[in-house]
Amino acid sequence: MNNPTNENSDLERKLIPVVTEIKPVEQGRSLVVVIGINEYVHWQKLKNAVQDAIGLQQTLIDKLGFSAPISPLINEAATKLAITSLIEDQLRDELQGDDNLVLFFAGHGHTRVDKIDGKIVGETGFIVPVEARGPKEVWGDYIQIDPLLQSISRLPARHILVILDSCHSGFALGEAMKSFRDAVRYEKDLSSRISRKVITSARREQLALDGGPIPGHSLFTGTLVDGFNWGKADLDGNGLITSSELGLFIQQQVAQASQSNQTPDFGSFYFDDRGEMVISLRNQSFDALKARAFSAFQTGEFTIFKELVEQLINFKPSNAETLYLEYRLRFFENNFERAIEIIDTLLALNPSPGLIPLSQNDLWDIRGQIDCWKPVLAIPEVGFPLEVTVLVRDALGTPDELEAAKEIKFGSLTAYLIEHKKIFRLRITNPTNSTIHVYMIKIDSNGYFQPVTLWSNEDILIDGLSSKETQLSYSFVQTGSVGTSELRLFSSPKRLRFFLFPAAAGTRYGSIEKIEEKDLNNIRMKSIYYSMSKNL
Repeated sequence: MNNPTNENSDLERKLIPVVTEIKPVEQGRSLVVVIGINEYVHWQKLKNAVQDAIGLQQTLIDKLGFSAPISPLINEAATKLAITSLIEDQLRDELQGDDNLVLFFAGHGHTRVDKIDGKIVGETGFIVPVEARGPKEVWGDYIQIDPLLQSISRLPARHILVILDSCHSGFALGEAMKSFRDAVRYEKDLSSRISRKVITSARREQLALDGGPIPGHSLFTGTLVDGFNWGKADLDGNGLITSSELGLFIQQQVAQASQSNQTPDFGSFYFDDRGEMVISLRNQSFDALKARAFSAFQTGEFTIFKELVEQLINFKPSNAETLYLEYRLRFFENNFERAIEIIDTLLALNPSPGLIPLSQNDLWDIRGQIDCWKPVLAIPEVGFPLEVTVLVRDALGTPDELEAAKEIKFGSLTAYLIEHKKIFRLRITNPTNSTIHVYMIKIDSNGYFQPVTLWSNEDILIDGLSSKETQLSYSFVQTGSVGTSELRLFSSPKRLRFFLFPAAAGTRYGSIEKIEEKDLNNIRMKSIYYSMSKNL
């Protein structure tokens, strides 16, 4: 992949306020067409582009009711002539006026920066077909994206979503795309209007990763498949995923991923009338129920979550995905005996990587800790004696710039919204007349829990928080998945070795510290729920 240009786009962002409705309008067929190229003739070969194309197609077909009326263009079939004919001939003949089309490309992308007398006068984005010559640029062998989007925009479908997973894909759109960062929630009128939306895997100065945490997929497409598979892209938990809601989800998740230097972009292109493709999770198939259940949990709708999990247990009780969701339910209900049984079953099943949000190592870590932690985790939230305020600031800000985090109603919870990569700290005050020791564990949005060091000041760690004293916790950085995470604070009138030397990840059933019953009875707990803000 060639080096990207260093120029930066200045794109206007806008918020579109809408009203959530209950039932989507009837739509036509939902179709998916994919192009994937690993085996380039002259360009560097890729590892996952073909798997990305086929994997996304199968996810949309198997789980969300799409169909694939046109065979994928894979490797040697994805020539410049074939890609052009796909748009101008096959899709034009196939599509009908009420159809939804997802068109996906995975392969190389490129940018040409045009200069006159040393001054940049324009940029042109390209996708690279399989036979394109290289490594020296032969621009006539590539496909210009702006004219390609013009042709796509004129196809007769009501809703078209173009997804480009290629290096430098974000440059590509130039004046063709109006870019924005806000998820348009479902509104009946929006799904009747024409929509032309595009999601790109990287901005034009960035390289898109060909691999990621989900085996066989790039970081971008793996996250996209995961968003559909588990309903994570349903950011507002209404059982519907709009095209721009999907764009915001993928942008947040990929931008924050470990080792990622790419930020996807999304927006509209020619002939868009502020409409939205709407992908429903509301049918009663196993995959739709599973996605809705996970989305309900991530948005704090625990009553709905429990109802859906019970349906899944009746549907496929031994399925690894059902077991994972039941584990989340039993953990939330403090039914740790059943949670342990489920973890043991999942360890025996050894689900393939990426099938559930917890890895095999995560499962072993949880199993190693949960036996000794279950009495503490079961403590109810009653009578916590300390005053706690959640404070946030920008990563580059100073401690003096800390301000109170925004607290909102989040499903059945009250939670704090904390933007990605914001620094947050807890301000803890002891209003009592006695010294109190304070400890903490974190339960992340995937259900992995671990003890967390609360204090940077070792004196407080050992001696406790004195009467009438106020202290700030360690600084924490908001990272991880979109969804609900939890901090549990525990107070005790005495220093507890159990918390100072806890069972931690990697214990694997070894010798671990146990908490005594008399100490357990004096512990009080407070839960703090927080979620990543949906506005980057």
